[in-house]
Amino acid sequence: MAWTERVFTRTEAASLSGLHPVTLDVLLHRTKPLALLYSEKRKGRRWFSAKDITVLRVAYELERAGRNWPTAIAQAFHHLATPPPDDALLVVPVLSVSATSGLVLMGLPSLPSSSSMVVLPVGSIANVIVAACEHIKETAVVAV
Repeated sequence: MAWTERVFTRTEAASLSGLHPVTLDVLLHRTKPLALLYSEKRKGRRWFSAKDITVLRVAYELERAGRNWPTAIAQAFHHLATPPPDDALLVVPVLSVSATSGLVLMGLPSLPSSSSMVVLPVGSIANVIVAACEHIKETAVVAV
């Protein structure tokens, strides 16, 4: 399976990204002009790739660190043009005071200072999503 091959349904994308399907629907609606960065519409249905699903998951974490959805999606898309190495980290400043209270992303707490940073293990996130995508496609082939 290719990093950019759009073969996953909306339901699969929601499950693999860790987003609730309704949250994904709201995101699709709110960021409609950016949807080409993380999905493709064919015959009235949305399709996603492993890259798209990873972009959604990383964007979700960036949104929790104080970015608005369009900025979070653009940043995630920019940093995930190719599959990141397993140990790749994305270090970004926390932009919202409310985002720093009790913030723990992917098991990593924000740094204690007036200008907190969030460390996102994008390599690990991508690795987990790609493995889950491969498992889903293998299961689908066996089930046929």
